[in-house]
Amino acid sequence: MRESNKYANDIISVLCEAGDNGLPVRKIALHVYNTCNTLFTPVLIDDIYNSVRQWLNANSQSCDSLVRRCDKRGYYKINTSSQAAQQLMLEFSDDNYEPSLQEEPQNIEPEMGFLFDDML
Repeated sequence: MRESNKYANDIISVLCEAGDNGLPVRKIALHVYNTCNTLFTPVLIDDIYNSVRQWLNANSQSCDSLVRRCDKRGYYKINTSSQAAQQLMLEFSDDNYEPSLQEEPQNIEPEMGFLFDDML
């Protein structure tokens, strides 16, 4: 990656979730805004939009870049032919891993207890 950005991980995760269709810059910025904006650290959407736009522009210049432009104007997606992108896709897929719940079903029957059973 050419340029470091405090929103880089959020941008990459949004683009990984978007898949092969990609997303427009405005939607990427909106997702990043929703992730980063909190009650105690408010941020402006315009600041995030400019930062996301600059990062996408800087990281989509070469053919081996992490991000590439789509056919539609203003749309970006992960460059799946890039070595860095393939490694990041593996890392993000590991983060989203949830163990399967295919274990043997247990017969758990709720006990019909009352709040004051011990007083009877």
